[in-house]
Amino acid sequence: MQKIAHICTSSYSYGILLGKLQLLSQKGYDVHLISSNDGYDENTLENLDITLQFVKMNREIKPLEDIISIIRMVRLLKKEKYDIVHTHTAKAGIIGRLAAKLSRVPIIIHTSHGLPFYEGQSPLKYKTYKLLEKIGAYFCDALSSQNKEDLKELRKLNSKKPIYYEGNGVDLQCLDDKLLQIKDEMSMELRKSLSVEKQTVVILVVARLEPVKDHLFLIEGLVELKKHFHDFVCLLAGEGPLKAEIVSLIKKKHLENHVKLIGYQDDIYPFIKMADIIALTSIKEGIPRCIMEAMTFSKAVVATNVLGTKELVQDNYTGILVEYKNVKLLARAFEYLSEDPAKRESSGRNGRKVIEEDYTEEIVVRRLVTIYKELQKKKGLLWKKDSDKELQF
Repeated sequence: MQKIAHICTSSYSYGILLGKLQLLSQKGYDVHLISSNDGYDENTLENLDITLQFVKMNREIKPLEDIISIIRMVRLLKKEKYDIVHTHTAKAGIIGRLAAKLSRVPIIIHTSHGLPFYEGQSPLKYKTYKLLEKIGAYFCDALSSQNKEDLKELRKLNSKKPIYYEGNGVDLQCLDDKLLQIKDEMSMELRKSLSVEKQTVVILVVARLEPVKDHLFLIEGLVELKKHFHDFVCLLAGEGPLKAEIVSLIKKKHLENHVKLIGYQDDIYPFIKMADIIALTSIKEGIPRCIMEAMTFSKAVVATNVLGTKELVQDNYTGILVEYKNVKLLARAFEYLSEDPAKRESSGRNGRKVIEEDYTEEIVVRRLVTIYKELQKKKGLLWKKDSDKELQF
């Protein structure tokens, strides 16, 4: 049995990994998940065939702490003797790849969930993060991306490394089971608990409160929406460093009756089912999981026409894409879908179809296994019986 370690910075990232890791386990891999224990919930891995390991890592650049994290990671990787190390997220991508190289792990691969350098950053941040990614690319055997547009940027980081499209997906069966468990009465009770009337249009945003998600642009769009359409409420699910600034802006713009912060939700699915529109106003994304889950629930989407998101959301088919920072277009998109339930319904149906055809975890795991086998074969690490074995999905 081949032993694989997937490494992410903290347990806040488990949501993007657990489904496909469980599928990998079911395909015969011994799967380990390594992260810091920030935000860890002991019930998260219940009934999953995944071994959990903790190594402290800081999301910010802290040279001394980062060196200590690398040393601890090296000790763990040498002890466990993994066949493959697969890293995710920016900080874990650097620490994990360096440690894996020092530990002489046979195969090292890193997945970009949206590159940490992008247009709109300060020049210092852009150059720093790009340099770190170039260094990280040197210490792995291959790079992969959740979206297709980032592939060309990955090739620029290191033209000699194999570059793969991994994609992103959801567990349809799991989400369908959750959907069946959420009765209509539960949605009504949830509305009541939030003081939201039955006829009020609910816009839901599920995103960490940080600059890249640009809630400030969202709020400006809601200010414009309020001029033409009044019966709406926008729920902001998430925590983050911009919380105080967002609360202050809501008060300044007199949106207290229209915008409610509901914090981080362990179970976001009742909110998704209750919502009429799911929105995301990011500067850029990998392939946004919150939007994939919303489309699985047959919800209409309003999102920015940016890297990652525009691969998933099809304008005027699964929802509406608006140009980033165009406040009037954002408000118009909200108004259009708010006033047209039939359009919301048709967009939701189309979104579900797109997910079923292109964005399931079964598809992603099939790609992953192919990538692993190809890399092992190149290094002469794959037994013929493993190479010839057909994948069962």
